[in-house]
Formats: sequence, structure tokens, C-alpha cells
Amino acid sequence: MPMIKTLGKLDKELFSEEYGDLQTDEVIITNERFAHINKHHPEDVFYFKKYVSEIITNPDYVIDDVKNIGTVFMIKMIPGNSVNIVIRLALEEDNAELKNSVLTCYRIREKNLKKLIKKNKLLYKNI
Repeated sequence: MPMIKTLGKLDKELFSEEYGDLQTDEVIITNERFAHINKHHPEDVFYFKKYVSEIITNPDYVIDDVKNIGTVFMIKMIPGNSVNIVIRLALEEDNAELKNSVLTCYRIREKNLKKLIKKNKLLYKNI
């Protein structure tokens, strides 16, 4: 049984136009996903721990991942970079027991952020 940690609550209104009503506003991470971040993005674990709550509750950008249904990039600008948390949303048609779940987290340069916005669909911008 995976260990699950609640990270915060997102504003469901940011997603309603694109996805309808989400199952929940709760965002979780499993120990397996945290281990993934730790292994594949070890230099970003500090930023994840420091900014995860702020990114979930007050993102600067929310971008729909057009390649993966129900997946979004939630991004917060920080000095020198930005932090991107990839979240699989618990959509209305999904199993009612599912929560919005962090898949990964990494820093993203401005150049790559612009590419991400260009290749996907910008759902929300707070800058």
C-alpha cells in the first residue's frame, strides 16, 4: 500500500472550464512519486519542499498538458527559475477514490516555459 501525503488544496475553478467538476480539491503525493523526484530531480527536491504548497494554492501559470488527458503543469516563478509541478487531476469521470496527484517536479527555465505554453494550452496566468 503506497504511503500518501496531502500537500494542499487547489482552486477547482481554475480547471472547471477545461475539465468540468474535479473529484476533489485535495492534492496528494505518494512515496513512489516523491522517490521519483528524489532520484530523477535531486537538485529540485529543495524547491519542491519549499514551494509545493504555494504552487498548489497560488500558481503563476496553469498549463494543460495536451498529450496527457487530465494532466496539468502548475508553475510558480521564483528568483532565477520557475518550479513546475506536474499534477494528474482527479476528473469527474475518474474513480471517486482518486485524488489530484503530483507526478513530478522540476525547475524550468523561462525559455522552456515559453515553449511549454506554446505547445500546450494556457488555462490560467497570474502574472
